[in-house]
Amino acid sequence: MMMRKRLGESLLEAGLINAEQLNHALTLKTQKFHLEKLGRILVHLNYIGEDTLIEFLAKQHNARGINLLKALVNEEAVSTIPKNIAEKYQAIPIAFTNDRVKRLIVAMTNPSNLETIDNLTFLSGHCIEPVYAREEDIRWAIQYYYYYNKRQVS
Repeated sequence: MMMRKRLGESLLEAGLINAEQLNHALTLKTQKFHLEKLGRILVHLNYIGEDTLIEFLAKQHNARGINLLKALVNEEAVSTIPKNIAEKYQAIPIAFTNDRVKRLIVAMTNPSNLETIDNLTFLSGHCIEPVYAREEDIRWAIQYYYYYNKRQVS
């Protein structure tokens, strides 16, 4: 079984950051920001753009990436999956495709998790098209669309 490379190493190899930037971010993570993810630190330091990081991580999962903070989310799509399921799977439906076969586009932290995709297909009654989104953005979107937006879908 092949080991997955660590994010910093992968970004370095892709030429998206340099060794000095990686070392600085890792030092900050160790000294001050233990719970913060490395990608978040790199974005905060302006070493890599938010959208660039999202696209890079999406490619790691062989999926399309989406920035949920900029996305237009269809509330009808959100209503296809109850909030407790969205929280359980850290996945939020965001839109429908306009293809011949209508599919539900779902933002997930791991769009290659077939078990989650199968469960969401069964629960929503729609074929799922998974896309990658950052975990903290998914948590934010769940809070916003299921709670703050008063779209309590249970």
